[in-house]
Amino acid sequence: MAVPQFFRQRALAALVATACLSPFAASAADEDTAASRLHVSGFASIVAGRNIDSPTQPDYAGPSTLGGRACPCYITDWTNGSVYGDDLTFKPESRAGIQLRYNATDKLYFVTQVVTRAVEPKPAVEWAYGSYKLNDNLEVQAGRKRIPLYYYSDFQDVGTAYPWIGTPPELYGWEVTNYNGASVRYKTKLGRINLSSSVFGGKETKKETPYYAMFTEGDTKVTWRNLVGGDLEASRGPLTVRAVYMQAQVDTSNATTEWSDTARLRAFGLAANLDFDDWFVLSEVTRLSRTYDAYRVDAPAYTIGAGYRWGSWTPMLNFAHYEEKSTDHDWYEPAAYQRASLTLRYDINETSSVKVQFDKYKDTTHNFGDDLKALRAAYEMVF
Repeated sequence: MAVPQFFRQRALAALVATACLSPFAASAADEDTAASRLHVSGFASIVAGRNIDSPTQPDYAGPSTLGGRACPCYITDWTNGSVYGDDLTFKPESRAGIQLRYNATDKLYFVTQVVTRAVEPKPAVEWAYGSYKLNDNLEVQAGRKRIPLYYYSDFQDVGTAYPWIGTPPELYGWEVTNYNGASVRYKTKLGRINLSSSVFGGKETKKETPYYAMFTEGDTKVTWRNLVGGDLEASRGPLTVRAVYMQAQVDTSNATTEWSDTARLRAFGLAANLDFDDWFVLSEVTRLSRTYDAYRVDAPAYTIGAGYRWGSWTPMLNFAHYEEKSTDHDWYEPAAYQRASLTLRYDINETSSVKVQFDKYKDTTHNFGDDLKALRAAYEMVF
């Protein structure tokens, strides 16, 4: 998946550090050869933040707490249950990860990535797959991967890969983000246009979902099965466009509340980015639909922003919107919110940066989180 060139250089820096030891060698010459096949890289983000202006609105009718924090409360990562309140905290978004890649041959390699988060310090395996290049254009991968639903899905834990502090939560972050399965990717060039497409399929089960733990009792088990999808990306000069479609059967159950449900999930996405070295524009729209026996919920969302690189400094303005539409309000009361943000990024060097971000969040339906303003700061690095 492509990212704007400026940020791609910093993201890929986490994927090219070479390890100096290997357990597969039998002689000095063999050690050098084996060590050159093993690449170790990693990333870390230290993020602090709090709500700075969050009076409860008189017409707010939503939950009084989310993720254990009193509302008004700001959810910045739905998948991992990251919530900010009025107290200063490092917990919601601070994280670190390490990635190993072993090149068995010039066509076969294996990748494993483990991530630990302050919100859930138990390490989690985010990537664990093997990849085989059939030729220069075609590659097959199997194992545990990230669902490629969004433009930054592959890099969303690597803070140096994008200008914000965290990818826009209006789009990024559902109850699962990974899957166990396989994918096939094809790359080619049509004149001056670079093309990349893939198909993927698999399944994912999470027995304890932080997503639902923010607003329900007990552990909620979620299974995405019969997950299939495909994407197509085209780039020429400063323009990159990517489209994606995905569908799955979603089974959800909670033994504590004795609740269970099944829905058919369909998702569409389109991203269009312009990068003129100094100026850049990032935009993405998605629409997720869940069809249950008694009702359907549609969730259109979008984000659009523009920034300017001035030496080591990158200021950026962004606006994002999320909305739900329910066919039966008695079964499901929809929520909607929007957010404007201003981010200032300073690149210390090629592998590290600091960011400060101001968010103005508005709960337009007054039933989930309430209006607030938030301030965050981050130090991010790759190695």
